[in-house]
Amino acid sequence: MSERPKDGLARPARPDEIGAAAELAREARREALAYRGGKRWMATEAAPEPLEEYLAGLVADPNAVLVTGIWADSVVGYGWARRIVRLDGSLIARIEELFVTPEARSVGVGESLFDALKQWARDRDLVAIDAFVLPGHREAKNFFETFKMTAHALIVHTELDQDRQA
Repeated sequence: MSERPKDGLARPARPDEIGAAAELAREARREALAYRGGKRWMATEAAPEPLEEYLAGLVADPNAVLVTGIWADSVVGYGWARRIVRLDGSLIARIEELFVTPEARSVGVGESLFDALKQWARDRDLVAIDAFVLPGHREAKNFFETFKMTAHALIVHTELDQDRQA
């Protein structure tokens, strides 16, 4: 981790922060479309609209957590994770989304979000944590690598219409 001051913080999302987190999730979706894999992620893995309802469901789910990232008294990031049961029966945390608005990416908000999600997982005796990163999003990959997370799988994809044109 860097030695710079960490001004951002993270906390479990309060009910009055769900709207702000939903707006940030929409910003994250717009940003994702600029990266390789973003369109596919939007069609297959991204949480559906209405995001406010989806996020409220996370807050109410004992096997999930929604955290908000705070900087300068504003919600500038969010992250959520779920408890996942692996085929061998072990329990892990899966970070489904973690996003910080570009203006707040150098003040420790992302690190605080990750730390909060990791602590949630530890409090539940989960054995590991994983996250989804778009293949073209080098900044996100580098972010997770600072926490000693490494890629363990890649999803390969092609549009079938491309084959018909060949």
